Amino acid sequence: MNESFGTFQFSCNVSPDSPPDLYISVTKQEPYHIAIPMTIFYSVLFIFGVLFNGVSILTLLTDARMKASAIQLYLLSLVLSDILQLLTIPITVYRYYWESYPWRLGEPLCKAYFMVRQMYCATTSWVILAFTTERYMAICHTMWSLSSLRRSRLPCLLGWIWLISLGSSVPFALVYRHARACILDYGATSPDKVFVVSTMCEMTEQEPSPVYKGALLLRGILCFLVPLMCIFTLYVLILIHFRYNSRQRTAMGITRAVNSGGNAQCLQDGKLLLQEKRALRLMGAVVVAFFMCNFPDIASSLMQVYVDTWSGTVLAVYTVLKSYLSLPLWYVNSALDPILFCISSNVFRKACWKTVGPLRPRWPHVCRHKSPASMTSMASQNSTGAASTSA
Repeated sequence: MNESFGTFQFSCNVSPDSPPDLYISVTKQEPYHIAIPMTIFYSVLFIFGVLFNGVSILTLLTDARMKASAIQLYLLSLVLSDILQLLTIPITVYRYYWESYPWRLGEPLCKAYFMVRQMYCATTSWVILAFTTERYMAICHTMWSLSSLRRSRLPCLLGWIWLISLGSSVPFALVYRHARACILDYGATSPDKVFVVSTMCEMTEQEPSPVYKGALLLRGILCFLVPLMCIFTLYVLILIHFRYNSRQRTAMGITRAVNSGGNAQCLQDGKLLLQEKRALRLMGAVVVAFFMCNFPDIASSLMQVYVDTWSGTVLAVYTVLKSYLSLPLWYVNSALDPILFCISSNVFRKACWKTVGPLRPRWPHVCRHKSPASMTSMASQNSTGAASTSA
């Protein structure tokens, strides 16, 4: 955890006319036994995450069945958000594990890095909320759904979500910048390197940091707690609706088995129609993964806002959430979404397999040598067949 102390200025060799923008305690580089395994871990996530999400984009844009699906644009928004998040992995590895200072990538990239992280969190949560709301309207209020939200209006809705997500990231661009810092390097190997004046990509707002803490609080509320409660409520209402329909159908004696296009039999007893069932199962898996993987980051952010006294236990909990769970789980979630799509949807899995079909290696056909016994058997069968034909 980075800490700021006002007493560092007495130890850093700086001019009174040009004081540093912040005073901070960090280590320049993590030990190799931490940096190398984490670099390998993030590299694997980056390669497979970008690859799987790229295949997902091709599938959603080219497959006829996916283009006709009502959830195509929702999935496309989620995949684009995942790729945007995954592209920040090289910066994360560089900043957190190999060189926290000096910052060599410039101020625009420093601001963009934290903006993208906020946009990912906001876009993903609001797209999932929009999809769940649309499914609720389509299932529980069919006529209202048909008149209120057509497919032609969906790009406009998603466009507004992306635009508002961009707006929500502006406060982070205001408080994070390429700043001059007086640094206490607690990993220094010699006394003359303990106090260093260098540059960092850090939050520079002075205490009590109203903009930064306000942005963290709004992210916790608007991008996590409110969507989580709304999605949970909508799923409960959908289940209540189907249970009510099931009882009505049972009371009327119209429950019967129907053939679902040659697939497994399904009961028409007020449960989800097959397509709705697949869509909700797919997005349900995405919902669970998103909120589980984002909980450590939101919890640690809210701790920054509300905790005034940092005891040893509270600091240990914060360190585990922020340093060991928050960032890895964010990227795991981004790389995991295409796999969840394939597990939860048989249609999407077949479409992806069809997309990667031309890219699969073509192994040359190898003719196996037949044994003498089999050759003799084939010859005897041919001779027998020829004799029966002549007869």
